[in-house]
Amino acid sequence: MAPALLTAFILGLVSALSLPLGALTSRFWRPGDRTIAFLMAFGGGALLAALTIDLAGPALSKGHFYWLAGGCIIGGMLFVVLDQIVNQHGGFLRKASTTVFHLRHREASRFRRIRLRMQRLNIFSDLPTEVVNRLGKATTQYRFKKGGTLFHDGDQSDCLYFVEEGSVDLLDPMDEMKPLARVHRGESLGHNAFLTNSVHAAVAKATADGSVLVLPRTAFETIMTESDSLQQSIADFLSGPGVLDYLSDRQRMDGPSIEEWIPRAIEATRAGSPIPPTVPAAAAGPDFRETLEKVSRIPIFQELPDEDIEFLAKACFTKTHERGHTFFHAGEPADRLRIVEAGQIVLIDPKKDQRHPVRIDACDEFGALSFLTGTRHSVTAVASSDVTVRVLLRRHFDTLLSQSPAFAAAVETFIKQETLSEYLQEKHHFDTDKTARWVSQAIGKRSAGKFLPSAADMTRELQQHQGAPIAIWLGIMLDGIPESLVIGASVGSTGLVSISLLAGLFLSNYPEALSSSVGMKQQGMKFSRILMMWTSLMILTGIGAALGVLFFSGAPPVAYSLVQGIAAGAMLTMIAQTMLPEAYFKGGSITGFATLLGFLAAIFFKTLDPGGGH
Repeated sequence: MAPALLTAFILGLVSALSLPLGALTSRFWRPGDRTIAFLMAFGGGALLAALTIDLAGPALSKGHFYWLAGGCIIGGMLFVVLDQIVNQHGGFLRKASTTVFHLRHREASRFRRIRLRMQRLNIFSDLPTEVVNRLGKATTQYRFKKGGTLFHDGDQSDCLYFVEEGSVDLLDPMDEMKPLARVHRGESLGHNAFLTNSVHAAVAKATADGSVLVLPRTAFETIMTESDSLQQSIADFLSGPGVLDYLSDRQRMDGPSIEEWIPRAIEATRAGSPIPPTVPAAAAGPDFRETLEKVSRIPIFQELPDEDIEFLAKACFTKTHERGHTFFHAGEPADRLRIVEAGQIVLIDPKKDQRHPVRIDACDEFGALSFLTGTRHSVTAVASSDVTVRVLLRRHFDTLLSQSPAFAAAVETFIKQETLSEYLQEKHHFDTDKTARWVSQAIGKRSAGKFLPSAADMTRELQQHQGAPIAIWLGIMLDGIPESLVIGASVGSTGLVSISLLAGLFLSNYPEALSSSVGMKQQGMKFSRILMMWTSLMILTGIGAALGVLFFSGAPPVAYSLVQGIAAGAMLTMIAQTMLPEAYFKGGSITGFATLLGFLAAIFFKTLDPGGGH
């Protein structure tokens, strides 16, 4: 028994030696997608041949088809169930294809929830499905923390909100911030201001961690111009008595103004035009460009073309506050960038001596470093005099960032400077690696024409998937359990293992390790940890092979056929579910021919077995 155990252990190690070899290769060579696809498909083809010839063939030759078939079904079902469990805990990160599938599945589930939430609002309840689908696809998700503010009174209502998770209190600034209502999951938020194109007349403050779905006005108006049913639904809403009461009670409009605005808004809506604002926006002064160019703390507004200045002039709204007003506290989300037009702001750092606070004068910004990095404010901002500020919301910033090459270049140049890195390290305790990763992601996203990454989201994603390495490890071990057992069963039954089976396992393990190692490095895992994971899996494969000898030594032939079926079913399911989809995802048409070459390679190794070619 001891020699058989040792033989099975060594053969198990040999079959899985390509796992750490693949990890080592990823340290010095990062192959392109088509190369990885070729290797993955080649390994899948080799494994297909091996399980057909060395697992299914012997069982069939003994007349054990039903034991083989039963084992295949059991093995396949076990793999599917365990693979889903592992993926739910972050194991989907081990391959690009499983990551994409997971994200698509999550996005599809989210989209179904969006439609249900939108249809709870009366103006959307009777719309055709295709219109609701378009509105749903135009929404984005915004996450908030308990105590965070979604909008303030006086903010432009350029978005419609649907609470996805958590709850939000609407506070009345006209009555000492007493609660007006609590908005729960599935309910809309700010729809009266949005549909009348008014400024918000309440403050929306989160009572718990959660998220909202945000429908921008620009997307809403684009869809409205093309949908008669949406135009009619909005016109019906504007004709209702609730609008008159809202404009009178919350917007403080007088009777003649309301009587003039409602017919004009209904006429514009039925014509497919944007809803006119209840109060026209104040025009930007001629010195707005000069104000922007004097913002020295973050030099991203200098030398912008006229169209960008015009966009900013329309997007930035003006708010006036009395001395003593608190703009934000340390720890609150940074969802807007503010520029002082007149007056002075004091920044108070709760962790430092308060005798010498930082003072922000006219023509400069405050809170921009938190805003740009997507972190929480590290200081408290208080007006030390009566002040006038210009406010730029994140969605307008992102819009300009995506549309203006000049503005994008200015932001990217600022990102590459040390200011943001020092801020993340000093104020938010990022280590050097995490800071470098944020900067790299920020520059990469900008090069791809996408928005800046949120440092807070990056931290939350890492925390959310902090168990991902162990899930990935379990997922790959799941791929290897059947092969180790069948090696042991073969040694225990015949004292030999087919060369073609060992070759198929070896050839399939190498691209598996190489591809997954590249993906795990991109997820931020250290190479030493990746190598340790693969090495431990190689050792466990050897142990599993030895256990296979113990379990199946002396077992009846039908038991051996059953375990061959379980192994074949699990491996075939794994090939179809992870290896070949990964190969096609990365390489496309190269997959089929590479699979054929791998299949032939395993058959060639079969000819090297004693009597294997006959």
